[in-house]
Amino acid sequence: MGLHEKAMDNLDDVICFIKDKKIIFANKSIKKFGIEKEEAKGMEIFSLLPFLNKNGNIYNGKKWVSLNGRRYYIKIFSAPLEKNVSMIVIKDLTDFKDVENRLKEFKKMYEKIFDIAQEGIYIENEEGEIVFANNAFSQMIGYGREEIIGKRIGDFLEKEKKRRIGKGKYEIKAYTKNGYPKILISSYEKISSQIFTGGINFIIDATEIKRKEERLKILAERERNFRLKTAHYFFNPLAIAKGYMGLMTEELGESEKEKVLKAIHAIDRVENVIKNFVTRGEIAE
Repeated sequence: MGLHEKAMDNLDDVICFIKDKKIIFANKSIKKFGIEKEEAKGMEIFSLLPFLNKNGNIYNGKKWVSLNGRRYYIKIFSAPLEKNVSMIVIKDLTDFKDVENRLKEFKKMYEKIFDIAQEGIYIENEEGEIVFANNAFSQMIGYGREEIIGKRIGDFLEKEKKRRIGKGKYEIKAYTKNGYPKILISSYEKISSQIFTGGINFIIDATEIKRKEERLKILAERERNFRLKTAHYFFNPLAIAKGYMGLMTEELGESEKEKVLKAIHAIDRVENVIKNFVTRGEIAE
C-alpha cells in the first residue's frame, strides 16, 4: 500500500481491511487491542475482535467493549470496497465518554445545589428556550418543570409587563397556571463557554413585598388625610377664638389685656403643636 499504509499507520483510529472475514491489512493502532499489525494479518476478524460480530455481520454503531482487562467506548463503521473486501474503522471514544460522564455528574451536582436554593433559577439557551428550571421557580409560577423546559419566559408573562429596573434586572408580571398574578424580580447573567451559550436568571417573588408597599402607601395617604382634617377642625375654632380675643384686648384694661394676650400665646403654642403633628408627625412645639 506504500504511502497510503504509512498515512493510515499515523492515524489514531483502528483501520482494517478484510477479505472473506480475514484481515488483509491493519494499521498500527490495532495495538490498542493487544496485537501488532503484522500478527493481525491473516487472522479471522471475529476471533481477534469478537465485539464486531453481530449475527455474523460487522456491527455498526457505538458500544462499550471489554478487551485485555480494559473497557473501551468505541464507534464502529464498516463499508464494502469491492467483492468480498470491506473496510472497518474503529474509533476510540473512551476519553470523550469519560469527559461526557463527568460533565453529566457536574450537571447533576449543580442541579441539586440549584434545587436547594430558595431563589427561583432558570437557565435559557442562546435562542431563549428554557433548558433548566429549579423547584423554587416551578413553584413560583405554578407549572411543573416538564411544562417549563423548552418554553420561553415570555410564555408565562403578561404581554408588555416586563420593566427594566437596573443593569440586568427586570420587574416582570407573570401569571401562575391558575391565573394568580405574581410580581417577580429577575437578575440575568450571561453564560458563554465552549459547550454552552445562554443566560442564567435568578428570580425573587416580590408579590407580597409589592402588596405591603401598596398597603403602606394607602395607610400613609389615610394618615395624611387624617392629619389634614384634624388640623382643619382644630385651626378653624382656634383662629376664631384668637380673633375674638384680639377684639377683646381693645376693650380691656391693662391687667385684663395681659391675661388675654397670655391666652392667645397659649393658643399659638397649640397651633404649633398641630402644625408639627401634621407636617412631621411629631407632637412638639
